[in-house]
Amino acid sequence: MSAIFNQFSYVFISFGVMIGILVILRVLRWQWRRAIPLTIVAGLVMFGAWLMLRPSVSDASELQTAEALLNNGKPTLVEFFSQYCLGCVSVKPAVEALVTDIQDEFNVLRVDIHTDLGRALRERYTFSYSPEFLLFDREGQEVWRAHVPPAADQLALASGNS
Repeated sequence: MSAIFNQFSYVFISFGVMIGILVILRVLRWQWRRAIPLTIVAGLVMFGAWLMLRPSVSDASELQTAEALLNNGKPTLVEFFSQYCLGCVSVKPAVEALVTDIQDEFNVLRVDIHTDLGRALRERYTFSYSPEFLLFDREGQEVWRAHVPPAADQLALASGNS
């Protein structure tokens, strides 16, 4: 249950908010013809926020491309995300800043877990929740994993600068 809630949390919370607004307006004795349009507007605002804040699309679409990136002699940061995960949406600004800081020294691979590549890599690296961050060293060996972006000491470990 928690894995489904995590991956689709934005969708669940958005529907919950819309239903909550509708219930509150009806308890306040708003007429249906006023309560329903206001609920729809709230839903459109949440949809617009999702469009602006959602994580981007996967950086690779095939397993061979991802494997080549992991084994090209550069340390690699892999981010597994879901387009519908509130946690993924909330860490997006931190991830964008991190990628900007490390893009010259690290490969970065972002993978949507709902794609074919995402399902294959998710099975290979056996994790249940998103977001999931993995760091691989220059030889392609996993050296760190967590549900939050890596800190400077983890990046140094992966790059061999510890």
